[in-house]
Order: sequence, then structure tokens, then C-alpha cells
Amino acid sequence: MRKILLPPILLVLCIIGTYWLMKSGRATFWHSGEWNMAGYALLLIGIALPLWGSRTFKRHKTNILPYKDPDTMVTDGPFKYTRNPMYLGMLTVLLGATVLSGTIEGLGFTALYFAVANWWYIPYEESRMQAVFGEKFEDYKDKVRRWV
Repeated sequence: MRKILLPPILLVLCIIGTYWLMKSGRATFWHSGEWNMAGYALLLIGIALPLWGSRTFKRHKTNILPYKDPDTMVTDGPFKYTRNPMYLGMLTVLLGATVLSGTIEGLGFTALYFAVANWWYIPYEESRMQAVFGEKFEDYKDKVRRWV
């Protein structure tokens, strides 16, 4: 994986872009506050998922860095439900920030994050998992979906 743009850095840049659009007056607003509770709920869920995934990695004493080869194949905790709880969580945080901003254009940053994660970060990591764990990873992929 290219170390240049790690997933959390891309997340922060997308959130900054969303809020810049909101504050600059260049955005189209689809709500003005009535959706805030949903935005906060998405933020909380989005923060909880990567924390749960991180704790699961720590319990298994495996590395969490996406550009390093995996040490252990983790299939419990949130990894029972999604192969990518960290990316799903970060995407959910970004969606929550977009809902809180109330901007339609903010959805573009959410789509950008999804596209980069789905077609750049995740394929790289899955190719590393395939190389290290082979058929065991194939079986896991057959049982657990990439996102949800």
C-alpha cells in the first residue's frame, strides 16, 4: 500500500472538505438541523466500529497498519459481520459529518471515500491477506461480506 495517504488522513481531508463547502456558502443545503440527531448517531456508530476492530486486533496481537503484511487472520469481534469494520466505521463517520453539515455536495466526499476504500485500499489489503492466508482467507471471504 502506498503510505502517502492513509485512510484516516483521507477521512479527515474529506470531513474538512465537507465543512469547507458548508461554511463557504458554495453548498446546497437539504436540511437545517432536523437531521442532526441522525448525524450524531452515525458519528457514534462510526467511531465505535474502528475502536472495536482495533481492540480486537490488539487482543490477537496483530498489526493494524494497512501497508504491512498481516500477522494473524482475525475473524471475531466486528470481523464476524464485516471484513472491513475500520473502513465501514470511517465511512459512517463521514456520512454522519455530511448529515450534520446538511450539504448535498458533502455526499460527494462520502462517495469519494467509499470509492478509494473500495477500489484502492481494500483490494490491496485483501491481496495481502490472500497471499499470506490463501484458502483460509477465501473461506472467510465466502462467509463475510466486504462491507455489511
